[in-house]
Amino acid sequence: MNNNIFSKFTKLIFVLFGLVFLAIGIAGYILPGLPGTIFVIISAGLFMRSSPKLYAFVTQNSLFGRQLREYLETGVMPLRAKILSLSSIWVFTTISILWAPYGWIFDVVILILALAGSIYILSKPTRPKLD
Repeated sequence: MNNNIFSKFTKLIFVLFGLVFLAIGIAGYILPGLPGTIFVIISAGLFMRSSPKLYAFVTQNSLFGRQLREYLETGVMPLRAKILSLSSIWVFTTISILWAPYGWIFDVVILILALAGSIYILSKPTRPKLD
């Protein structure tokens, strides 16, 4: 009995967080500087474990479904997405370091995160250009 309640509670938490990440991801497709795809990928992972209907909605969506499915199935990223991601990371890292009113520890953490994100993106295979 307790295990069943825990399972339902876990699924509910996954759905709630999935919806939050999906909302942030959709906002990222509209707002400049906010990445959208990574948050949609996170939401898809949460929905995969909690709601087949929401997972299908995300992966079949006409706006981002094709790219999401391709990434989840193969790990391949389009060249345009890589360039946009890396550009955004380094533009906002530079802005944060130059204008944020925090000390050098903040700068080091931001640089480490930017490097980790860049390495991750560069480690992914690039989708060949489709004719």
